[in-house]
Amino acid sequence: MPKAHLIIIGNGMACGRLLDEILKRNPDQYRITVFGAEGYANYNRIMLSPVLAGEMQADEIITHSEQWYQQHNITLHSGDPVVGIATEDKTLTCQSGQTFSYDELVFATGSNPVMPPVAQACELDGILSFRNLDDIDRIMARVSTIKHATVVGGGLLGLEAAWGLRQQGLDVTVIHRAGWLLNRQLDPAAGKLLQQSLEARGIQFKLKAQISYFNGEQRHASDTTNALRTIVLDDGTTLNTGLAVIAIGVSPNHELAQNSGLACDRGILVDDQMQSSHPNIYALGECTQFGKHTFGLVAPLWDQASVLANRLCNLPGQRFRVQPCATKLKVSGIDLFSAGEFLDDPESESVICQDPTNGVYRKLIFRHQRLTGAVLFGAVNDGNWYFELIQSQTKVQQLVPDLIFGRRYCDGDAIAQLTPAGAVNTDTAAPLSLATGATS
Repeated sequence: MPKAHLIIIGNGMACGRLLDEILKRNPDQYRITVFGAEGYANYNRIMLSPVLAGEMQADEIITHSEQWYQQHNITLHSGDPVVGIATEDKTLTCQSGQTFSYDELVFATGSNPVMPPVAQACELDGILSFRNLDDIDRIMARVSTIKHATVVGGGLLGLEAAWGLRQQGLDVTVIHRAGWLLNRQLDPAAGKLLQQSLEARGIQFKLKAQISYFNGEQRHASDTTNALRTIVLDDGTTLNTGLAVIAIGVSPNHELAQNSGLACDRGILVDDQMQSSHPNIYALGECTQFGKHTFGLVAPLWDQASVLANRLCNLPGQRFRVQPCATKLKVSGIDLFSAGEFLDDPESESVICQDPTNGVYRKLIFRHQRLTGAVLFGAVNDGNWYFELIQSQTKVQQLVPDLIFGRRYCDGDAIAQLTPAGAVNTDTAAPLSLATGATS
């Protein structure tokens, strides 16, 4: 009896994880075909910033090589994106004109970088996004010809891009519209410490600032486009720069799904088993919307892949739910950890421990005697344990006030009384680093 044909549209990290999960459960259930828009095998998008910094090579971040697909009898079409789907006939057409039929279809189309209107309105050479290996190539092609680069966005992705450019020997300025860095992961105090640490590494910042317009000029008489030369901010400040890297966030890539008749809002609408509005069509990753939530961090993608693999392999039980996420910043010498809530509100209580001399800051947020958030800077060794307590939502009143100083300062008997049933095993589910498309 022929195998059912499973087609996955998109060959990013979500696809790679789903393939791993399916192969663990039932490697012989499907004939699998994957379509990828990029001309690469599957790679770890989280590690783009070390590649930009020169700390890793592009081939070192490949997670599923072309040989891997061959070894697992998975057909891969790289650089040939799907352009149309006939859901009634269960067929799709790719850019090369070929048509394929499917039994089960999965959207894993990821997200698109958000570009500010002022960047969309001009056609200057040197305004780039930072989302994939092609972006790295375009950025690196300019590094040797310029002295100064500007990064727009002070979130995780923007700061790691800034560090990578600084490592390439450029002067770097980060423009961020909020009043402190990582304003979606840190409180103002931790954000200030982070800024000071990055400034000590030669990165400059313009906070509470937005771009009014870009200016350019023709480098050579034969050029068909003008090259970026200056950026003018809303307060009138002018920055001389040869490169602008935009890292202000991402939006779900759901255009193909919407054109194919699937229900979409900001992303492809899915239920708690990653089912779309159409039978036999599923979605996972940054292209999806679950309730009001869209996704830019890696941890939810892993959860979605596990849920969908169970569904496709006809295994019972697991359903997707949104859980707290933890983030770290991959900049050498900076220790930072954030999980769960990070800002106070009238219904929460917080405990703060700060050592300005050594650049150490710890903040724990409690709600109804449970730990709901942790912000750590300069001393992050207890981060996974705090994250475990946040996930389990166990009452921790017996550990306060020693909890702020870390696990080894807490009474062992009190720790033993904590119910571990809902806790996360940090050896297998440690909080992940950069978001695949972290927002600023």
